[in-house]
Amino acid sequence: MNPQVSREKFRLFDCLMNAMLLKTINKDFNYALLTAACAIATQFLVSSAPASANYAVKAEETMNFIQTNLYDSKAKLYYPNTQMRRKDLSYDFMWGNGVMFSALVGATRHNPEKYKPLLYSFADGLKKYWDEQAPIPGFDAYFSSPDGDDKYYDDNAWLVLGFAEAYDVTKDPKFLDWARRTQKFVLSGWDEKLGGGIYWRPDNKSKNTCVNAPAAVAALRLYALGDKDQLVWAQRTCAWTNANLQDKDGLFWDNISTESKIEKTKWTYNTALMIRANVGLFEVTKDQKYLAEARREADAGIAKWADPQTGGFADDAKFNHLFSEALLEVYEASKDIKYLNAVRRDADFAWRYVHDSNNGGFWNQWHKANHSADDRKTMIENAAAARLFWLLTLYQDVEELRIAGEKALQNKETAKAAELFSQALNSTSEIGG
Repeated sequence: MNPQVSREKFRLFDCLMNAMLLKTINKDFNYALLTAACAIATQFLVSSAPASANYAVKAEETMNFIQTNLYDSKAKLYYPNTQMRRKDLSYDFMWGNGVMFSALVGATRHNPEKYKPLLYSFADGLKKYWDEQAPIPGFDAYFSSPDGDDKYYDDNAWLVLGFAEAYDVTKDPKFLDWARRTQKFVLSGWDEKLGGGIYWRPDNKSKNTCVNAPAAVAALRLYALGDKDQLVWAQRTCAWTNANLQDKDGLFWDNISTESKIEKTKWTYNTALMIRANVGLFEVTKDQKYLAEARREADAGIAKWADPQTGGFADDAKFNHLFSEALLEVYEASKDIKYLNAVRRDADFAWRYVHDSNNGGFWNQWHKANHSADDRKTMIENAAAARLFWLLTLYQDVEELRIAGEKALQNKETAKAAELFSQALNSTSEIGG
């Protein structure tokens, strides 16, 4: 928001917007006052220079950057960075691949003609990471080989989610088969030490939220696709994670060691996947306690990670896109607009300050900063940004809200205009606090 737009004016507008709610109970409500509020909203949004282009355009631009700068069509894999250096691995680790796969699934859902071939090509490339010779096959962190075994249960859990969604989009049974086989490996990481839970990796040193939470969500996705035994796994995994890794504020710690020492760092994506697990359990059981818990965790996450001034979330994109996805699921379940607005504010912030408007792509730091032209960009961060914008294509962007609000105002649909302007303001970075 430009400096000349004072916080006092924003508060005035906020008061006028709240006054709109009185119209349903006050027959003498002054519609002229409401019209004035809408006019102020227009001035606010213009002066704050909302990021142009809708979400689909932003998603396409980000994907084009990735495909142009980070994709090796011969290997059917992605480079980890732009401006590759001699010491860099030739292709990305499995974690980054999982994020990129989810971006391609989102892209295929919205533009199958363009992206479905790329989805299938990348799925074929990922076979290089699959260790078929292991006692329980799974994906290695890097290329599978007879003399190496470096697997992470969380890397595999992300792929289960991606494969399940790919099946939902394409209806190709091979993706469902991949999801089931990969989930088998993920669940093999469970034992009864510490009362249950899945290890981060087979070295059996810690049990982490970053694998137990996505494993629970993956179990719910497979349950919805017909694997009835997976509901028990979702419930068990959620119960264990809640008991061992949830703080009193509703947020989740990182891990607990086999010596019962808790690493209390809180990351957006850990809480995000537990939010999604609760939404999923609500959808299956219709028990309101799960939705209430999802909202409690979501509210705590917004309070901790959303910058009250800019709206940007505190972690980098590779974590933030998962928190955004969780908030969108809470919005769809509750229809409380504040969750959608929070995600749109973060996306608006990203396009203003993290997106490289000159050369394309996204920087690696999800905050306002000066970046030199030769700063490298990573595949995982750009894939995460692409996934975020694909998720948002179902909704109106800030600029679209403003235009729709102006049109409603011209048509003298004052209440509708006020609602659209209110959403736009609450979804615009640099307004708040």
